[in-house]
Amino acid sequence: MKTLEDPFLGIPIDLVMDILFRVPARTIASCRSVSKQWRSIIGRRDFKELFLTIPQNTARKSTLVLTRYHANHYSLREFSASFGSPLGGFICRQDTGRHVGIVICNPATGESLSLPQVESESINTWVSPVLGYDPIDKQFKVLCIQHDSVPSRPEDHQIMTLENGKHLWRTVQGKPHYPRSNEICIDGVLYYTAVVELGLKVSMIVCFDVRFENFSFISINDDDEATVLTSRCQLINYKGKLGALQFKETLPARLELCVLEDAGKRKWSMVIYTLPRLLGGDATELDIVGMTSRGEVVLSSQCLDDSFPFYLYYYNLESNRFTSFRIQGLEGFTCRIASTFLGYVENLKLM
Repeated sequence: MKTLEDPFLGIPIDLVMDILFRVPARTIASCRSVSKQWRSIIGRRDFKELFLTIPQNTARKSTLVLTRYHANHYSLREFSASFGSPLGGFICRQDTGRHVGIVICNPATGESLSLPQVESESINTWVSPVLGYDPIDKQFKVLCIQHDSVPSRPEDHQIMTLENGKHLWRTVQGKPHYPRSNEICIDGVLYYTAVVELGLKVSMIVCFDVRFENFSFISINDDDEATVLTSRCQLINYKGKLGALQFKETLPARLELCVLEDAGKRKWSMVIYTLPRLLGGDATELDIVGMTSRGEVVLSSQCLDDSFPFYLYYYNLESNRFTSFRIQGLEGFTCRIASTFLGYVENLKLM
């Protein structure tokens, strides 16, 4: 039987990496089984980091829209899923309903990793997983926040390092709280808003250092208008600083941009933008997805429906204008909750 010769034999490795970089990530993932040399090249850290630092889709807006494929309005109560914000090409998904589980997904390779179940001491304990990244040690970690129906009860949260291959939960100490917003990871620190008791207003921003695995908290002062955040606010990375976008329930509709200028002094700044009417409707009926690197605020609808095309709206703060983009290929989905994320990059890292 004749053996196929490796087409890259004798070609400098840098040139091979440049050739493979031009191939779609999903195809690259399947090419690992071609030969040992191909698998070795694709598995190199510098090649995988090339995909993260130089995204292939620079000519397009890197937006990811997620929804459940096998679902209908009768089964949503029995089985649903929540998605965390993409980080480094990975997504943390939590399935709820009959089978509770935490899964790390890589859309580029199609791989997924189911994590061990988190042990809790009480049947009244809920868990909220978030994905963080330590840029110093280059490690992805999953923080599992546990919150109890008894707010005064001390809580032990759980954390797991994905890179070490052991996939064991470790305990980290943190005061009781209930997460209320999306999470965002900036320079190795996870941020999300929280409340001390269910039903109360947002009272803090939780800061978790992924490398040192410890919590700190930024109090929200109701007396300071610049720090009053709602449960619908969207945390963003604003030029390397923590920011928050939220609608102001007024007429005409207004959008607030709050930026944490000095974390040590708890100093915030706030700018309010009056929104124009959007295609005959109200922009506040949409979800705030986030802000692009060019400073555009992105909005999207919450659900998929055959009756209405799915659009993304980009709001330019300087020109006070909207630009709309229709997302095709979602016409067959009806009554589905859509989760839209910005800043998605492809990652070839194996699970």
